[in-house]
Amino acid sequence: MNMNGLISCMDRIINEKTAQNLIVKVGIGDNVLCETMLSANDSVLTDETMFDMASVTKIVATTSLALIAMDRGLLSPDDKVSRFFPVPHDKAELTVRHLMTHTIGFGHKSLLPSNGIYSEIQDFILRIPSDIPIGSNVRYSCPGFILLGRILEKIFEKALDQIFLSHVAKPLEMCSTCFLPPIDRSFVNSNLPDNELGTVNDYNARYLGGICGNAGLFSNLCDMTKYVKMLLSRGAPLFSADIFEMATKNYTAGMKESRALGFVYVDEHYMQTGGLFPVGSIGHLGHTGQSVFADPLSGLYVIVLSDATISTVKKYGVKKYDEVIHMRHDLHAAIKSDLERDGCFKL
Repeated sequence: MNMNGLISCMDRIINEKTAQNLIVKVGIGDNVLCETMLSANDSVLTDETMFDMASVTKIVATTSLALIAMDRGLLSPDDKVSRFFPVPHDKAELTVRHLMTHTIGFGHKSLLPSNGIYSEIQDFILRIPSDIPIGSNVRYSCPGFILLGRILEKIFEKALDQIFLSHVAKPLEMCSTCFLPPIDRSFVNSNLPDNELGTVNDYNARYLGGICGNAGLFSNLCDMTKYVKMLLSRGAPLFSADIFEMATKNYTAGMKESRALGFVYVDEHYMQTGGLFPVGSIGHLGHTGQSVFADPLSGLYVIVLSDATISTVKKYGVKKYDEVIHMRHDLHAAIKSDLERDGCFKL
């Protein structure tokens, strides 16, 4: 179909140096509407080119594994963290649901003051004082998902990367997606130094060794398409439709942001999908410039892979993440305009 609006938007993003490498895929179910790849430096991009997925790790790895554990009766959203680790008095009521909805009482925190030992990081995280009462509002929290990753390791009795490969990557036939990827592949670098291809950009994840529940996963368009198809299949083959329905409700209505279990829940106020996705759609963002969104009802999905965040650093000398946010909005809004003009899909 004609996606000239999207292609024009992508050209502008490349020309304005918001991103140097950009891939956008749009589909409805098994029907691929557009798959476009642009590079400012004539790099050869393919559906096998690897990207640092940043916080998209939270849904592809950590959330998927949590929902698998719930489907098997090994975990409940209402389980207290104290079931798995000793907790201080002020965290006595902290639950898995709080971790997965970013309502643990504090948001972004550097873990660099910790001893850097990953197997002990839960103790440091649980000692972080709450900024607001637990469960009272959404504050996006990477430490909460790192803690969730440690819980999953305790449940499955293996390291997070091994659990992911066994229970997510292999069943979905995701052949390339992994933590700590081998460097003999084609990468788009999300770091300034040229020799940091395949090194996670997130500083907390890097400090902890590159394998943790908030970031560290590398993937490509081929594998991310397989992951999205799982969402459109309501969890199959990883977990049941009942677990999927339970996980994709809005658990933070009336709070600062709408959150499902692990997923961004698109509501009427959500901006970064440009009005394309209806209320109830789900997805996630990656700070390096990635995004994945899907509407299980219609089958519509959009995958954006880019190096936008580091490109803004190269462009301005400092990070301009607002420009990355607007890039996502503009891409989705252009897709919406193309679909409405073509009349092939009723939004």
